[in-house]
Amino acid sequence: MLFATIATWWAASAIIAVAAGALVGIVLPVLSYTGRFSTPAITTPDAVAEGRVLRTFPGSGSRYGWDRAWPLYLPHQGLRDATAVRSGALALGARAVTFARSLWWRPGEGGARTAASVATLVAWVVLVLPVLAGALAGLALSVGAWHLVIALFGGAISAAQSIGIGVRRAIEATLRTQRRTTSRCPRCYAVNPTPSYLCTNTGCLVIHRDLTPGPLGIFRRRCACQTTIPATVRTGGQTLVAVCPACSRELPKGSGTRQVMFLPVIGAVASGKTQFLSGAVMSLSDRVNAHGGEFTPISPVSRAFIKAAVAAITTGRRVAKTPWDDRPEGLPFRLSQGTVDKEVQLMDAAGEAFADEDRSRALVYFDTADVILLMLDPLALPKVSPLYDASDLAGSVSVADGDPTRAYASVVQRLKAENVDLTDKHLGVVVTKADIVHELMGEDVLDAADGGAVRRWLSSRGLDSFVSTIEDDFGSVGYFAVDSYTQRDQDDPLHPFNVLDWAFHAAGFWIEAMARPEADSELEGVLK
Repeated sequence: MLFATIATWWAASAIIAVAAGALVGIVLPVLSYTGRFSTPAITTPDAVAEGRVLRTFPGSGSRYGWDRAWPLYLPHQGLRDATAVRSGALALGARAVTFARSLWWRPGEGGARTAASVATLVAWVVLVLPVLAGALAGLALSVGAWHLVIALFGGAISAAQSIGIGVRRAIEATLRTQRRTTSRCPRCYAVNPTPSYLCTNTGCLVIHRDLTPGPLGIFRRRCACQTTIPATVRTGGQTLVAVCPACSRELPKGSGTRQVMFLPVIGAVASGKTQFLSGAVMSLSDRVNAHGGEFTPISPVSRAFIKAAVAAITTGRRVAKTPWDDRPEGLPFRLSQGTVDKEVQLMDAAGEAFADEDRSRALVYFDTADVILLMLDPLALPKVSPLYDASDLAGSVSVADGDPTRAYASVVQRLKAENVDLTDKHLGVVVTKADIVHELMGEDVLDAADGGAVRRWLSSRGLDSFVSTIEDDFGSVGYFAVDSYTQRDQDDPLHPFNVLDWAFHAAGFWIEAMARPEADSELEGVLK
């Protein structure tokens, strides 16, 4: 009878204890999540940025590390929450064991005391042990089952997230490759695959260096300030403020989401660089507008430039000389036509910057340019200058200072010294002020419609060695003659648009607005 009573007690107390332990195991994760017991370590944005949450940052952005943003819950915070629940369960179990052991009364040594200890041990085994064992078993089973469920569902979700991240990354990378998108800073000249972005919260100072689907977000990410922003450059670039990763200065809106046609020019003082670019910008704007598109300046400097260009070209006067700045700012324009959204960035440095190699050393943007334009003033050539000085046209236009080939050498010699591969670049040689040459020597002397004729004209005017040099240096060379002072029909060979058409095609920057009326098998002016 006694043994039956003890067995019944063991069974009943153990069952109740198992249920109680299981209930505690169910409540424990809630207490842990809410910070009431066994608070988990939090994967804060600071911990992410310090590299204590995620693995080493992959790719080109590794020099900046991870952004200060909240990571996805799984697996990072989920694992820490599970660790906290396990720690809490072990702590509760240890407390239960300690409390149960305290119920075993051991009065000390001696015959009577030893007998009392044995008696209390028997009572402890009969009354307390089944409760302790049941509670610990229930707690272990409950917490173990919770971990199993979390592992199964969490693992499935983490796997789905990894697949989603991979797919989203592949889509973004493919679209960027197809559209040839880049970010080019008009101030420090840095070229990056993507820009950095500011948080939309104006009171937040966090810069997001890598807006790519990943452990910080697949479709959207949560900044350290709790503001949610898009997780891709393609979507974020339309709404977020872009900044240069190198100098942290603001970039034109949409930077990093479109292809950039970068077009720098070389030329001596008064060689006609700014006048040419003014005419080129106006011709491009007219052509794009005629095709239903828009050509818009997207920086204060480019807005001021196009305003001056409009005033000069429409009145047929010269534009003001470009002031010398050892690091001039680029002129970005947005070119949109239908679904096409691209950027044209011109670079107009003052002629003083090309006086020698030391002065041009700061113009590092030539290193990353696919196409370079060289402005040559024909009136500065030794075989042409005397004719101009003796004519009635003398003084009507400014003449470039010094040797017209020195400006070229100031840039190219540095590029060669720094092992920049010029064979992948295209050079456009633009003979400016061709209208003056025609008035001096006749229109049949310099045929602007034939690049080969322009090349032969330069060779016959003492630049034969120079022509051979530039053709050895560059992968391809185009020759053009332009009149940037007067308004001409865009089909006129002297129109600056012909140079842009060649440059854009050479760089793979083609849009419908650049299409010619007739289909040509070769690019006009390309000789090599």
